[in-house]
Amino acid sequence: MRLHVLTVAAAFALPALAVAQKPAAQQLFDRHAEAVGGRAANKAVTSRVESGTADITFAGISGAYTRTVRDGAWKLSIDIPMFGKIERGSDGTTAWADDPQQGARKETGIAACEANRSASPTLLEAGSYQSAEVLDEAMFEGKAAWPVKITSSCGSVTTAFFDKATGIRIGQRVTAPDGSESRIAYDDYKPFGAIKVATKITQGTPNGDLIITLSSVTLDPVPAEAVALPASIKALP
Repeated sequence: MRLHVLTVAAAFALPALAVAQKPAAQQLFDRHAEAVGGRAANKAVTSRVESGTADITFAGISGAYTRTVRDGAWKLSIDIPMFGKIERGSDGTTAWADDPQQGARKETGIAACEANRSASPTLLEAGSYQSAEVLDEAMFEGKAAWPVKITSSCGSVTTAFFDKATGIRIGQRVTAPDGSESRIAYDDYKPFGAIKVATKITQGTPNGDLIITLSSVTLDPVPAEAVALPASIKALP
């Protein structure tokens, strides 16, 4: 009888043991950092240029993609045939956008806050976010992952997914101020210099997927004019 009681007690203790094994958020952030080359190597890269293609699957069109990052400033450009350039960027203070449909404009609110901080290193450290909560294990794109609900310093909420097997960040779900969600998947991490970069980024939209495929990543140096505010933005009040 005593053995039976101990066996039952042990069975009820297993769920508690499983919960206790859930990693801390910073442990997951640190493991991802190591998987992509380490914090030191990533911080040593002060500028880079990512080039490739952007496939707008729901429209059946592709365009040339370029994203340039330098010292807290960035510029993204997608050049679509028969439409023109879709551009986004920030000099660290002014977040902006320009495209043939809506024209040149400055971003405001949370969108501006997130744009102004998005060129900073993506390796999360204590103090770089308001809160981070590890959720129960979940599947993301067919892989077992640890989800972490992160509230940024801007107040936006993102759930990042870290592969249980490799520790690498494989995706995220972003909750917009209106409550809508978008999904981004990161695949095909490849080495460039001392760091690793996801060379396939799939962003889900209500209409379909936007797939960015990088063919090259050039690290340091990048001239300041490559991320300077465009004349069309400077001309705005």
